Parts: sequence; C-alpha cells; structure tokens
Amino acid sequence: MKSLKFALPIVLFVNVAHASCGSSFCMVNTNWDTQGLSHDSGLQADLRYTYAKADRWMAGSSSKATEAPANSGEEIENKRTINQIANLNLDYAINRQWGVMLGLPFVMRDHAHTLDPFSSGPVAQQATFSELGDIRLLGKYKFNLGTHEHDAGAGLRFGLKLPTGATNKTMSPPSPDEPTTPYALERSSQPGTGSTDAILGAYYFRNAPGSDWGWFVSAQIQSAIATKDEYRPGTEVSLDLGMHYEVAQGLNLLLQLNGQHRSRDTGANANPASGGHSLNLSPGASYALSPQTQLYGYVQLPIVQYMNADPAEPASGQLAARWSATVGLTQRF
Repeated sequence: MKSLKFALPIVLFVNVAHASCGSSFCMVNTNWDTQGLSHDSGLQADLRYTYAKADRWMAGSSSKATEAPANSGEEIENKRTINQIANLNLDYAINRQWGVMLGLPFVMRDHAHTLDPFSSGPVAQQATFSELGDIRLLGKYKFNLGTHEHDAGAGLRFGLKLPTGATNKTMSPPSPDEPTTPYALERSSQPGTGSTDAILGAYYFRNAPGSDWGWFVSAQIQSAIATKDEYRPGTEVSLDLGMHYEVAQGLNLLLQLNGQHRSRDTGANANPASGGHSLNLSPGASYALSPQTQLYGYVQLPIVQYMNADPAEPASGQLAARWSATVGLTQRF
C-alpha cells in the first residue's frame, strides 16, 4: 500500500411511553487493524465527530404518521432527536500481534417530543445534555499468516463496554399530571446504558499485490453481561464489507456496505418498540496531511431500515435518521 487508507463503517441504529426517541446509535468504527491499516508499535489517536438527526417516524420498513393528541398520557414522537458524538480512540500497539484500545465518547444529544397528558393539552418537552458516555476497553490480536502477512491479515478484537455514562437524565418541563415528579428520559436515550457489555469481533483483509486497492470483511457482536435498574439493551450484531482505492498520492476513495441487527431492549424499564436491522452504503475519502496524520470523512445512506414496533401497540414506532456523517483526524506518534 502506498499510503495509509482509511475505511470507516458508520452505522446509525436509532431506537427508543411506546414511542422510541431515535437516540441510541452505534459508535463509529475506526478499527484500522480490521483493514490492515494498523501500526505495529506505539500510540495512535483517532478523534472523530459524528452527526445524525432522527426525524423520520417509522414502524417496520415504512414511514408513518404520528397520532394526534387525545389526552392519552403517552409521548408523541412528532419532533426529532439530534445525535452528536465526539469520540477519542487511543490505540496502543504493543507489538505486531498484540494491542489495546481505549474509547472515550462524549455524547451531545438534543431530544424533543410532544407529551399528551391526561389532565391538559399537549406539552412540548425537551432534554439536552453533553457529557461522557460509556467507555470501551478492548484487546486486539493479529494472527501470524507467515509469507502472506504483507498482503493479507486476520485477527480478533475483544473487550468490554463499561457503564460510565449517566442514566438519570430528565425531560423538561415535567408532566402536568405529576408536576412535582421529574419526568425521566427513556433509558435508551441516556448518555449510558447502565450495562457492562462483552464485545467480540473478527476480521480478514486482503490487499491486491502491486495494486492500489484492497478489501476487508469484519463482524462483531456486543451483548450485555451485567445490567441494572430493570433494563437490558438489545444485543448488536454487525457485519461490514469495505474497499479502498488510492486515486492520487495520499488521496483515497473509500466505500463500505454496513449491516447491523439489534434485538429488542428488555426489562421493566425497556421500550418494546426498540431494535431492528439496517443495511447502509457508506462512501467516503481520506487524505494524508503528512505521513503521520490523516483526515477522513464519510456519509452514510440507508438502503434498508427496519424498526421494530411494540407488538402490543399498533401505533408504536421509532424515529430514524435519513443520513449520517462523520469527519475525523488520526495521528500516529
């Protein structure tokens, strides 16, 4: 490979009354070792910003209209959730085979909806916060492929998502039905899930010998192993297929197909209208500002979006994003 080529899967998964706020989305994946782009020793820092606005009300694979206020006591998701995350990944390669990674997400979220109380007319509610989310700590292992090591590679990623993000954010104003009681923001919209999750992934990459292009495939599963407060986030399974092509010195075109499935959240504080599956096309580009510094960007466009509704509530659904975007900077030390 003539220069470092970044291929970044951006998967937005929007989910969670029986109205889902569309506020939970997967971390942008900058697993450069997955694409054969990792360094063999020392520290690499990746800082990225992701934006998505969930304002499309969906049930299954179709858009739908929200219900009119009728003193139902429910939330009407007729507005939006703006999701922004600034994520810092610190990746340290111990040697050619072993490495560790620390992921620090800073979550900026703005959710607004209409509350339809029993005792009065509709009330506009909003929750806005900016703070640390759930930290991830991962180990990495790369298999020794012998003579094919320069053109191909395979490895594993394994670790934990820790419950470092808050789970006690509230909406404002409170409900007129209970004006002295704080109105809790639903659990899937909080900065953290409150759970400790196990993460396991595997990958394979191949770079065409004597050529400027290469491809990779990766898969990952994330599942909660310890929960609290009667809430368990759904298990996530992702599959990514990508390629990169160098069109000029330091300039690379990137393309990925990203699939994800998430099961429903469970527990007394979970929303049954949660989970689903998606397939997304993610074109992008990267540019080498220097041998140690790379600037990259991606836009993700949904090909398939399927949002689970609550089987017991035909009017339920979830907010979905029409697109998402990421820009980032990676620095080797």
